[in-house]
Amino acid sequence: MGLILTGPQPISRKVLLPSILVYICYLLFSPLTFASEPSAIDIATHHQGETTGDNYYYLIDSSQSLSLSDVITSAEWKKSEHNITNRGFTSAVSWMKFTLKNSSQNDFDMILEYVEATVQSIDIYHRKLGDKGEFIHSNFTFSAPVSSREVSFYRPAFELNLPYLETHEVYVKIFPGSQFPMHSFTAMRIWEQTQFYLSTHVELTFMVILLCTELFMGLATLLVFVISRDKMFLYYSLFAFSIASLFASLSGIWGYFFARESYHLWMVVFQISLSQIAAIWFVRCFLNIRHISKIIDNALLLVIAVSITGAIINLSGFPYYPRLIIDNTAFLYILLVPIGLFAWSKKVPHAGLFTFCWAVFILGMIAASLRLRGYLIDSFVLQWLIYIGGFIEAFLLTTIMVFRLRDMQNAKLKIELKHRLHLENYANELSEQVQQQTKLLLDAKEKAEVEARVDILTGLTNRRSFIESAHDFIARAKRCPNTNLYLLMIDIDHFKKVNDTYGHAAGDAVLIAVAKTLSDTIRTIDVVSRLGGEEFAALMENKESQGAIDLSERLRKAIENLVVVFEGQTIQITTSIGIAKWQPIDNLDSLLNQADNALYLAKKLGRNCVQSSCLERQQLKLV
Repeated sequence: MGLILTGPQPISRKVLLPSILVYICYLLFSPLTFASEPSAIDIATHHQGETTGDNYYYLIDSSQSLSLSDVITSAEWKKSEHNITNRGFTSAVSWMKFTLKNSSQNDFDMILEYVEATVQSIDIYHRKLGDKGEFIHSNFTFSAPVSSREVSFYRPAFELNLPYLETHEVYVKIFPGSQFPMHSFTAMRIWEQTQFYLSTHVELTFMVILLCTELFMGLATLLVFVISRDKMFLYYSLFAFSIASLFASLSGIWGYFFARESYHLWMVVFQISLSQIAAIWFVRCFLNIRHISKIIDNALLLVIAVSITGAIINLSGFPYYPRLIIDNTAFLYILLVPIGLFAWSKKVPHAGLFTFCWAVFILGMIAASLRLRGYLIDSFVLQWLIYIGGFIEAFLLTTIMVFRLRDMQNAKLKIELKHRLHLENYANELSEQVQQQTKLLLDAKEKAEVEARVDILTGLTNRRSFIESAHDFIARAKRCPNTNLYLLMIDIDHFKKVNDTYGHAAGDAVLIAVAKTLSDTIRTIDVVSRLGGEEFAALMENKESQGAIDLSERLRKAIENLVVVFEGQTIQITTSIGIAKWQPIDNLDSLLNQADNALYLAKKLGRNCVQSSCLERQQLKLV
């Protein structure tokens, strides 16, 4: 059979119109067809904290009544818009659905983490794709005890095991809050478990450092208030504490660490109210608004009163209205910048630097607000921007408070300087009199000290000074075991006969001559003293026993050869010397006792000789 070729044939209207209608229906309904089969996320390459991105479908349940079975069969699923995960402030339930596949050759233990801490509840349902069995269900409830959380973390997180080469379908129910609207995100971070715990520990460490720094700033300024009694430091410390508490609340740390059994969303709203009150009151006082503008001051007081009312209403069990108050008064934070510039124009101290600090904080607040309302693409940087901005603002404000403290100190120094000058003028009139009296007192004191420590007749140190020196020598010997310490007791023989024969003046001349001989013979580093009457003593260190005896012999011979001429009369004398060596068990009394015994022996043996004596150890203990 032959094939006949002809030119193009026109398409009839009967064929063309139905084809167009079919194509239009395909365009209209194809998203729904694709929505039932979302693109799978491969966790083999997507497990370092990346979000679900645009690989999900979402459904908004404004009635808050749809069940899992309802949403599975629903035709209302929408493909996610590019880079949009924020659903704004709402009370509606947001549903997500996406698929996870494991293309690796190993089972995969993973963590699904919600990107925000403040949400009333989240439910996770997952099962193997194509399986008609029951879903595995996990739940997070904000107000439930921390111990009930599947993953112990301050944001919602869930464990999920994905066997190798399997694909699971996942449904996520996000319920932001029933009592008042809260921000809602259709985004989950995907983690390999080890990476999750490592990353979150780093994040937690950073957050704890930030909060501790805020608390330290508050405590430091509170301490300054206690010292200076300047109320501005009290107001700032309350502001710093409220901001630290707010950051801990918004991040989930407050409920995770401090209210582990029960923490509710209304408490977050309450802490926001407290931070607003503390911030506005501090700004009002710091910028001295009361004195530069009554109108602005009354407006700020009105906002404070409204915020206090909202906090009271919140505590009464109606958090919806305080939430509206917070949203409608948040614009005032922005207005505080021009108010700061106005105060700066009125020469309020540090108002310019304060305005800059507040502007930094406001940028973080605005970025966070726009993120929570869905006007900015959600990201990890935006999530932390409010905390970083608040930290920078608190640090700069603390710097300003340091400047204020410095100004207070400078003002105090000026007053003190003025007062000091006045006192100096008055003091100069008495200065000469005081100096004269002081000189007389010092001279008298010096003379009294000399008389108290020096023998006036001989110029040697007296008994009191000798005892003090002896104690020092013994203490030093105890610290240095190899030290040799000797005590010499020196007594002039028949001195009473000298006084009786030549008179007491001659006796004084003999004492002076003996003292000079002793001083000339004994080293300056040793001690020689007159103990009283005709009795002298010497302390010597680091000499051998024979050396101490030889020195004593030289002393005895020098005095024996001494000739004292007094009023034409020649007087010759001799001395008896007793030597005692210090032992570690000795004290001063026992050492003196040994030397006295040796001196007594020298007297007994006929005088004009040197004797060495050592008491028995048992006798020393009895002293």
